Amino acid sequence: MMESYRMASVFRALSCKKRFAIVKMLLSQELCVGTIAEKLGASQSSVSQHLRVLRDSGLVADHRYGYHIHYSANRELLEKVTDNLLEMLSCTDDGDGCSRKGKSCVKEDTA
Repeated sequence: MMESYRMASVFRALSCKKRFAIVKMLLSQELCVGTIAEKLGASQSSVSQHLRVLRDSGLVADHRYGYHIHYSANRELLEKVTDNLLEMLSCTDDGDGCSRKGKSCVKEDTA
């Protein structure tokens, strides 16, 4: 399971509507800042700041092509986050701590 701080970093980055939209765009193709800004109707400097947050969280990667930097979504990280969420959801509280249908789950001390 991913560390809690890493999951929190990803969710924090995705909590902004514009950053969420950027990741969604980048899932279909690599784009440069100018194209992303045009599609979002935002300034390039604003998009650059959003991309920095997304890159710092690991959600996007950048690739230099000549003078341009293209950005792409980190599908592997998004799949790990999805797997972790599904694992968390498979844990059901039966009133006596936690019982998991999936992988490991530590039973809480109810005493």
